[in-house]
Amino acid sequence: MSKISYYFTLFKKFQVFNHVPTQTVHGNPGFPTGGFNLNDPNAPFNPTNIGVSPLTAGEFVSANNPLWAILNSRASGNPGFAPVTVAGNDWPTMPPSLTPEWTAFQVTPPAGSRFLDAFDHWIAVDHQTRDTPNGVIAAKPASFTGSDPGAVPFVCSMPGDQGARPASIPNFWATSLIFLVDANTGATVTPGTLDTGQEYYLAAVIGNRGNTNGGRSFNQPQLQFAASVMVWNTFLSPGVQLPSLSNLTLNDTNGIYEQYFLRSGQYDVVGFRLNVQTVFNGIIAAINDAVMNGLNLGGFTPEQWVHNQPAHLCAKVVARLQGTNFPNADTSPEQDSHIAQKNLAPFNVNLVSTDANPDIIWKNFLIGQPLFFLIKGAGKNTLLLTTGLGRDLFQLYIAMPARTYERLVRATKGEMRGLKEVPVKEFESRHPRKNALPFPEEAVILQVTGEAPALQFGPMEEGQFGAVALGIEYIPAKVPHGTHGDITIAQESLAARLDRGSGCYKVERAVVGGFTLQLRADDPNIDPKGRKITV
Repeated sequence: MSKISYYFTLFKKFQVFNHVPTQTVHGNPGFPTGGFNLNDPNAPFNPTNIGVSPLTAGEFVSANNPLWAILNSRASGNPGFAPVTVAGNDWPTMPPSLTPEWTAFQVTPPAGSRFLDAFDHWIAVDHQTRDTPNGVIAAKPASFTGSDPGAVPFVCSMPGDQGARPASIPNFWATSLIFLVDANTGATVTPGTLDTGQEYYLAAVIGNRGNTNGGRSFNQPQLQFAASVMVWNTFLSPGVQLPSLSNLTLNDTNGIYEQYFLRSGQYDVVGFRLNVQTVFNGIIAAINDAVMNGLNLGGFTPEQWVHNQPAHLCAKVVARLQGTNFPNADTSPEQDSHIAQKNLAPFNVNLVSTDANPDIIWKNFLIGQPLFFLIKGAGKNTLLLTTGLGRDLFQLYIAMPARTYERLVRATKGEMRGLKEVPVKEFESRHPRKNALPFPEEAVILQVTGEAPALQFGPMEEGQFGAVALGIEYIPAKVPHGTHGDITIAQESLAARLDRGSGCYKVERAVVGGFTLQLRADDPNIDPKGRKITV
């Protein structure tokens, strides 16, 4: 069941009600008023100078929680600092002045969507669920000196990212500071599956590269962020936008997360609601639209295709100043720091079987086309595969539906290296088990035979996608339990780039996206501490 987020929905507004952006009152890092420092999300749960905490643990009646009571006193028309008695202690009515944020979030919204309504729901219905994303907060880099004019929001594509672009960020889809968070605890998680009834938060580290403090609390244009999740891909695929956790009502689908303040050279964390069923429904609808536009899923239905990606979604987070545009979803994070992408997932192989025959599992993904100008040479794409897996334990394959391969590779005279085509009958004889083939319909199967394998394809028309599968072959009896390394697939494109010196476009080779799988072998006879289980 969806819950109000303590950290993203409530705490971030506590800060702007009490002058934290200006580092006064309860944002004074040296001498916080009343011993209550709202730079710390734990502060409402810690004792103040009054001797007790503003939020009473285990007390699920809003009026019995001092922090709710003093804000409600202000909403009821009492002046700042007027005494409010809660459980025998006197507390001052807050905020002492009617800040613009208090007016925006409490005074002017329609009934049912005011801040105190959300606060009451969190106490009385959600029973004070604490979801502070401590692991994501810990990933924030150290502050730096912002150098660009104005306020310049960006999303971190790597640890220590200061938003300078263009920049070389190898495997930016694996290094970006975008995380999946448990909505009940705030802990960073990597679930084995995404199941109906589950809800997570998508959290990202953002920064301000500008030399000016940004956000509405500094009387500047709003700092706005948005997030979308897509079916597993190398670059681009059908997807759905996530609701913002800055929304004050649970059913609000607004996708714009507002960061109320962000000082020059500083970082913070933004968050979005990822309800598994809602995301599943949205992605299915988007894939259906792509199928109507010519996407061939190799005989799978959209529902089957998405179910084949149990916990593996591509996430993109974008940034802008209010009044400007978000970058296009096909923008490279190496060229523009207003966008970051996360395609990193654990991938398990099962060691239950003791059969000496090889087993194979397939990971399906989609490929898309970066926007390209009609310049000779532009638009060609290449899939690049790199891995640290031992060749003695694992054999890798790439497959496409035969119709897709004919259209994207053969018809465009795509070249390959380190790959060879394996006849389907030969492949089936090596894998006699049922459902060993990657798609229900006819496929072209390519075996990795050399170093740095690559497959050229396209160009494709804008809005079109192609279905691909990565196969991992192994003999369960030979593979030891544990983590075995990464498999990375990158998509490289010949794109037209503007040469600032000449003012002309030239065709350049650039990595536009990809994904990384962290392969683990799971033996059900070994417990989480590595001990063999015997019966």
